[in-house]
Amino acid sequence: MKMQRSSRPGSLGLLPTRQRGLTLVELMVAMALGLVILIAVVYVFAGSRASHRHQESYSTVQESGRIALELMGRDLRMAGHTGCGNLGFLQHISAPINNPPLQMDVSFDDATTITGTDNAAGTPDLVTLVAGSAESTALLSMPAPNEMELTSVAALGTVNPGDLLLVSDCVFTEVVAVQAVAGNTLTLNPPPTRQYRPGSVVMRRQWTQYTVNPATRELQRNGVAIAGGVTDMQLRYGVGDATRSATNYVTDPSTVAPTSIVAIKVDLTIADGNVNRPFSSTVTLRNRAP
Repeated sequence: MKMQRSSRPGSLGLLPTRQRGLTLVELMVAMALGLVILIAVVYVFAGSRASHRHQESYSTVQESGRIALELMGRDLRMAGHTGCGNLGFLQHISAPINNPPLQMDVSFDDATTITGTDNAAGTPDLVTLVAGSAESTALLSMPAPNEMELTSVAALGTVNPGDLLLVSDCVFTEVVAVQAVAGNTLTLNPPPTRQYRPGSVVMRRQWTQYTVNPATRELQRNGVAIAGGVTDMQLRYGVGDATRSATNYVTDPSTVAPTSIVAIKVDLTIADGNVNRPFSSTVTLRNRAP
């Protein structure tokens, strides 16, 4: 006798069961869970980016502060450098040059090696430094009153007509102007005021000014930017006692005796993004009369 297939749903080997889809409630729950996960991912990503930007700004500010204080400290310590150990006996005899086409103030003395402009907080100060450069050579002879034969002109770098040099025999210092260069012999115009002995030190007269450009927020050295993000620079000048220790600080160097300034405190404010940090350094001056 032949068996007949059952037509009842769910019987083995018979018609397939009917598939059920997602209900509206299940779909809404799944979408809500997906949205929560997406918001969490976006939140973590945004936090990570903000943290990365903060770290970048912090690193930028740190680097700018380090470079600014290092370069300023180096120049401040060199202010008034003459290549001599004992500064108490030095006589500065430089006089303005009024010899066309050179007409300039070439002063070099205790009063002009450090000069500053004091501005109110929030308005950056300005400081100007004069010194003999770190590069130096020695005088061999003076074949003529207006000539100097040096050990090596190349030690001073490229020397051109019109350049200013500082001559020091540790008794006198004088700024001279180069008229011509022939090998290691320099012709000077006007001639030096005295005959310097062999072995006297010859350096470049180095003029350095530090300012802050408010528009670009750059710390500038002779007009060239060396650090960015600088919003303020305040300087205080330490006045020393007999032991050359700073006993008090003034904001205007012209109010005290030039030789009494033994240290300079530099306060910088540097910003980048949401990072705003103060930097401070106290530089002890080397080339001051004891």
